[in-house]
Amino acid sequence: MLLSYIKAARLHHWLARPDCPPAIQECGVLFDRVFNKSATNLYTLIRRRMAVLRATLKFDGVIYSKASTHLGNSQIFFYPCRDRSLTPVAASIKYIYSTLTGELLFAVQRHIPLDNHTVDPFSIYPYFPAKLYSTDFEPRLENAKVSWVVSHFARWRVSDRHAVILSLSRD
Repeated sequence: MLLSYIKAARLHHWLARPDCPPAIQECGVLFDRVFNKSATNLYTLIRRRMAVLRATLKFDGVIYSKASTHLGNSQIFFYPCRDRSLTPVAASIKYIYSTLTGELLFAVQRHIPLDNHTVDPFSIYPYFPAKLYSTDFEPRLENAKVSWVVSHFARWRVSDRHAVILSLSRD
């Protein structure tokens, strides 16, 4: 049992090294998902002790900010893992950081969807892009590339537990 622990610790250490190949780092992400180790802070998400953080980012003429800088510019819809077959997810940008290669990424927290007992009054209007969500966020952080972002959204808190989210997509 001790040997298994030592091997796992060595693997974890190797995955956190800056010279670890990106393909192997992706395997580390899969390991974390399998063993339900969720990232709740930036260090556990990127596995680096140092990172270059930014407060804002301008990309294709659109300004993005982390939530502590400008709440409105931190609210985004994005396609998880760039999969456009999925429905875009509402999230808030907690961090904007760059990788070792200079690529800029967002560390985001998803809005928690409504529970099954709450009726979304906007669901009967398919061409009106508003939806009711919980006001809470998932505790887990996840990466979102800038190119995965669909649009910003407007958020109106209608109660202590619910918020209306309206897509600001130009499409």
